[in-house]
Amino acid sequence: MNCSCCGRESAEDFRFCPYCGVILGADDSECYRREGARLRSRGKIVDAINAYEKAAKLVKDDPSLYKNLGDLYYLHGEPDRAIVTLKHSLDLLENQSFTWYALGIAYYRSGYVGKAVEALKRCLDCDPDFAMAYYWLGIACYHMGDLPRAKEYNEKLIKLHPESRIANYHLGIVCNALGEYAKAIENFREVEERNPNDPALMYHMGYAYSCLYQMPKALEKLRRALEINPNHRQAKILLDNYLESGEP
Repeated sequence: MNCSCCGRESAEDFRFCPYCGVILGADDSECYRREGARLRSRGKIVDAINAYEKAAKLVKDDPSLYKNLGDLYYLHGEPDRAIVTLKHSLDLLENQSFTWYALGIAYYRSGYVGKAVEALKRCLDCDPDFAMAYYWLGIACYHMGDLPRAKEYNEKLIKLHPESRIANYHLGIVCNALGEYAKAIENFREVEERNPNDPALMYHMGYAYSCLYQMPKALEKLRRALEINPNHRQAKILLDNYLESGEP
């Protein structure tokens, strides 16, 4: 049998071309699935989608197949198609933490923040140790204005995985919004150890220090923010307002 893609000859009982990997012979859902996985591993997202779509036409009741296809739609920038496909996977098998997580992220990316929160909560119902669900719940709740919940989810993530330092950054921002400035600084310091040249971090620290009336430290951080990024408008406004006030 000659491969329709590369033209090289293979044994009659081969299901894949040993040279280029293309499926040989009649349609086979498992072959299309494997081809899709191989193409995804090579970064060929569109070709991987085509392979998984062919597999999905042949098999309608495989939740894993639809989970993988939904992931590919998301990676290709099609979150709405991802949502439909991931929901179908969950209709087939409900208690899939990874699928609920992927659905939550797709909802969030599509602007359905409330639905994202519900899906991510379902993920944690399936697996309370799913760390990244806590991360995105913190982000989503902050965007919804639910600051106490945003704080709670970031704290849970840090308790589970203290090395997740970006959660300290988000927790600091939430604490600033809640007026808990000392706790905000405590969390920002955790991030500063690893990323001392982040102008946004310097600005948020300067803001927290100014609210605590620790003006020398506030000025130091705001000036550092502008040293790193002279175009940081918020840092410049806050610094100028203080200097113009003439306060000691």
